[in-house]
Amino acid sequence: MRLLYVVACIITLVGCSKEIEHSEPPIRPIAWTAVKTSNFEQVRTLSGIVAPVENASLSFEVNGKVEKVFVKLGDTVSKGQPLAKLNQLTFQLSFESASAQVKQAEATLQEAQNEYERYKTLSEQGLVSKSGFDNSKSAFESAKSAVDVANAQLNIARKNVQDSELLAPYDGVITKRLIEP
Repeated sequence: MRLLYVVACIITLVGCSKEIEHSEPPIRPIAWTAVKTSNFEQVRTLSGIVAPVENASLSFEVNGKVEKVFVKLGDTVSKGQPLAKLNQLTFQLSFESASAQVKQAEATLQEAQNEYERYKTLSEQGLVSKSGFDNSKSAFESAKSAVDVANAQLNIARKNVQDSELLAPYDGVITKRLIEP
């Protein structure tokens, strides 16, 4: 009897239990779009400082009055292109003066050389004094030095004429202009 009682309890318990349903989770709706090409360009905004790779502050190596400025702000320049020019009159006159001094010094040298050679010949023959020969030799040496000084002055004047024109040191863009004629 006991066995029957246990079987009846088990049947009752099995009959009273709920049936477990295995259901699928609900499908949630999503938003979607088909991919297509467009001519829209992506724009990115970035913060920062734009600085050139190379930068040169240019100026004339000689003093003078600005005659012409050949470039404007924002112009693109190539290496060796003239940017500005000083008034040439003073530099040309200095160059011409130095050139004339060279010619004068060379003429003086030629005269001193001729006199020295005459005194040398006469001195070897014993016809002039030693002091006269020494004076002509010293005048000749002095004239040689005067030619060297005059040539140096001519080179300085030539360099000043060249430096009176400001040239671009490399290809670039004019970003600042602090000069006016």
